[in-house]
Amino acid sequence: MKTCQITSTTSKDGTIIGTLNLFTEYDPSLNVEGLIDQFLEKIPHSEDMGYAGFGEKEYLKDSLMYNIPANDDQKNIQSFSIPFQEIVPIIEKALDICHKYVDTSSTNIFLFPTFSDFVKEKMGGVSGYTPYKNTLLLFVSPTKTLHWERALTETICHEFMHTVMDNHYERANLLDDLIFEGIAESFVSFHFGERVDMPSQALSEQDALEWLKKIKEHFSSTELYYPVFLEGKEYPLWTGYAVGYRLVEAYKKQHSQLTWNEMVRLTPKEIFSESGLNI
Repeated sequence: MKTCQITSTTSKDGTIIGTLNLFTEYDPSLNVEGLIDQFLEKIPHSEDMGYAGFGEKEYLKDSLMYNIPANDDQKNIQSFSIPFQEIVPIIEKALDICHKYVDTSSTNIFLFPTFSDFVKEKMGGVSGYTPYKNTLLLFVSPTKTLHWERALTETICHEFMHTVMDNHYERANLLDDLIFEGIAESFVSFHFGERVDMPSQALSEQDALEWLKKIKEHFSSTELYYPVFLEGKEYPLWTGYAVGYRLVEAYKKQHSQLTWNEMVRLTPKEIFSESGLNI
């Protein structure tokens, strides 16, 4: 594990805005479980965030086993070829963008490789997960994809919003998840615009609102995150992101003077009830 402090590139006093823990040096001859066990040995327990944001090391292992798959093919485990010197400036710049608009504590970042074909082909080679407040996990393909810099920047901005919202409320149901993801997607689009390949644009505005009508009765569900957001079967792939994005955008139209600092402190019920949508 290589650790470094991330400092602001815009402040004159070099304010520390994050700590980066890189797991990009490893033995590619290991199988996935052996590789993850090697990573786990290097992650100490912290009073502030447990094991990289998880209360128990076994929960962290479960997350890594899900996010660092290799399709049971050891040949897919490649050495990490993206230089440290290229990754750090991208992370510094992305965090600068985030901290400019939202006041929060320093962000703890853990960056791991991922050998997932889905992440490489559908997500620009980068995915993320937020297990705890002010803590995020990044999973990056070991070889560069066409838009890996953009994917890394946008994933950091997306997950950063999660790390901040985790300070203010806990996700307990589908409505929470929709707003949680919708705010993060809205923050990314605010900075970088909308693109057809973004999860928030997986559905047209009209289609997203039609799906919102269908899932409204399931807002209190605690078991629909994967089907609505990621599975791509009963619900189109990325449905939750597109629906949550339209909800948040509708709310923003009704409250145009609201800052991002204020937005992350609102409850999902407030945002839905004051969105102005007649659903």
